[in-house]
Amino acid sequence: MNDTELYSILRAEIKPALGCTGPIAICFCAAQAYDAIGGEIESIDATLDWCMSAKNDDVAFPGSRMLGVEMAIALGAVCGDPHAGLEVLHTVTPEGEARARKVAERVKVNPQWNLQELEIYCDIAVHTDKGTGRAVVSQRSDGLILKECNGEILLELEPDISAQSGRLPILKYKVKDFYDMAAGLKEEELAFLKEAVTYNRRLADATLEDRLGAGIGYELYHSQYQNYITRAKAYAAAGCEARMSGVSHPAMTCGNKGNVGIAASMPLVSIAEDFNLEETDLLRGIALSYLTAISIIHRIGKAPSMCSCEVAAALGVAAGATLMRKGTYEQVAAAMQNTIPNVFGVVCDGAKLACALRISSGTGVALECSDLALSNVKIANNQGVLGATIDDSIEIIGKTALYAMVGSDRDLCRLLFEKRSIFPLTSFEERQKQ
Repeated sequence: MNDTELYSILRAEIKPALGCTGPIAICFCAAQAYDAIGGEIESIDATLDWCMSAKNDDVAFPGSRMLGVEMAIALGAVCGDPHAGLEVLHTVTPEGEARARKVAERVKVNPQWNLQELEIYCDIAVHTDKGTGRAVVSQRSDGLILKECNGEILLELEPDISAQSGRLPILKYKVKDFYDMAAGLKEEELAFLKEAVTYNRRLADATLEDRLGAGIGYELYHSQYQNYITRAKAYAAAGCEARMSGVSHPAMTCGNKGNVGIAASMPLVSIAEDFNLEETDLLRGIALSYLTAISIIHRIGKAPSMCSCEVAAALGVAAGATLMRKGTYEQVAAAMQNTIPNVFGVVCDGAKLACALRISSGTGVALECSDLALSNVKIANNQGVLGATIDDSIEIIGKTALYAMVGSDRDLCRLLFEKRSIFPLTSFEERQKQ
């Protein structure tokens, strides 16, 4: 296999994002649409995939305490920096946020219930006194494919190859390839992953210092029953809570997913400290964890029916924690096989503080399964959802999430969309009291 290509994939799939990447995709699209036209905003029409429409109402945005897809769209249009990619909201000001609250009332969301596949799709038209600016984002949170000003095309690109095509380069690699590359990378080749540690630890530390969110990470960290697994769960949950609470620090994403970036790295940072491991061992573990998670994300899709921050990240942590502690490839595969029956099929019901509990649970499962594998305990292959090999099992996960669960995800999103009550705008703090 081509290690150069695999290394390039790893580098390309890890980038910073400010705020939760689900709604940030919407903010980015709205910022591009407004940038195309300018002027005083009169109204906004947003045609979104069903996942974007229904699963982004419970997470705060950097620079605002208000919730809701309409607020995300307004915030991107009024305050967003269209040139900043996933850090589009770095320019939010109190004055701009106040204007966005008013604009949010003039946003109309149209869910695309007739889509046949799970995918990211945002088509936003901003109507102003100068006309209409339009932008379309597809497949990735920052995947701009169309930008128009009053019907004139300013930019048009082909969307990235979707996971459904089966042609994404990473899909031809196996877990053994990930293991061999992570184990063989030179110190200087691993150095870029130090940024992931810095970014995601800063988020976790914000929660552990100030008890942000629901207090999940804080209470786990200060538990009288604390051990190395509890501390790892605390770090992972804390990073998620800070992000979902709208803390203005970027996360280092993995596969365009901020929670996965946190959940697939912070437990390893914690156990590296508890086991006094070398920094190089930690970075090798993160490399394997991220490669594993990226591979799974591209199989289950970017707008998945399964919870990527539990399924993909837990399998990444199981693999990375085993490698960090000198596990063989066979033990890494066993750790992942041990993990799969515990996390298989966990559905995604949207971005929210409860994701921190899921990440905590997934971390605990992954580390226990890694411990068992290092003691040469493994679940027998080819039973239940497990295939004959770890790679076969991952294929079963992907086919189930990407195809078999499409109908159930659509039905779930209809239920979520029907029960939403956005106006008057609700604050993050008010939502936590409900």
